[in-house]
Amino acid sequence: MIALLLAGCLQCSAPSALLPASGQARRLLQCSAPSALRPASGEARRLLLAQQTTPAPADSQAANDAMDQARRTFEYGDYAQAARLLSALVQAGRFETLQLRAEAYRLLGLSLFYQGRKGEAHGAFLEYLYIEPDAELDPFYVPPAAVQFFDQVKKEAEPRLAPIRARKRAEEDAQKKLAAEEAEKRRQRELEEERKRLQAISPGVERRVVQHEFWVTMMPFGIGQLQNGDRNLGIALATGQLISGAASAGSALLIEQLRDNATGKFDDRGPGATPYKSAQRLNVVKWVGAAVFYALWAGGAIHAALNYKGEEVLPDRVLQPGQAP
Repeated sequence: MIALLLAGCLQCSAPSALLPASGQARRLLQCSAPSALRPASGEARRLLLAQQTTPAPADSQAANDAMDQARRTFEYGDYAQAARLLSALVQAGRFETLQLRAEAYRLLGLSLFYQGRKGEAHGAFLEYLYIEPDAELDPFYVPPAAVQFFDQVKKEAEPRLAPIRARKRAEEDAQKKLAAEEAEKRRQRELEEERKRLQAISPGVERRVVQHEFWVTMMPFGIGQLQNGDRNLGIALATGQLISGAASAGSALLIEQLRDNATGKFDDRGPGATPYKSAQRLNVVKWVGAAVFYALWAGGAIHAALNYKGEEVLPDRVLQPGQAP
């Protein structure tokens, strides 16, 4: 379709003539007379642009090739030929991207302006602004007269461009927000994958925490110290209490063995160590041993209570593959 339009343009007898369009293209670019472009309603143009279907790959490639040819023709300064090629392209409407369509209208407007066809250039620039409402012509590449003319078109069309600009900015903001959300999701997925990968290659570590009970601090034999981690003091208290308790309990048993079963008294007759004297000495050992035992118990309980820790964090343990925690 594009090739036929280009051939028709090349064979046109009148220079700078623009072919009439058909269907949606006619509504986008209407000709009131040969070589004339009429500006159309901004809302209608936008609706038509939105309704256009995606071109087939073959049409897109043909449009790209035709656009390259038109661009080269414009750069060589053959503005009449460039205008014919670009007019055919915008009427066919088979552009791959909206930016390519905007460039075609920009070059078309400049080609027409350089030929002195300001009325048609006005329509082409207007179509360009409908696509890019914030567009500006580069003064380093475009003559001041063309820039001034374009700015005048833009100023006159500002009431129609304002809603387009607002909607386009809203769409851009929505796209940026969507892109940011997608990037964040992608980053989270990558972090999760990295965590799983590191977890798979790193050895397992068991973190151990021992909970302590306060009532254990009241127990004898240094149990409170052992719970608090003071092993040496706990063993010392346990040893001292075992010796003193054994001495006290043993003395009590020996005293009872020295007692006369018939009278229930101790025999104190005869010289030397009589049962009575031995029982007296054993009774001293019994009470001293008991005093030492309870003193060590009380002191150990107080010390354990003052140094009590609710929990103890043990060193981490590295688990071998296949080893249960």
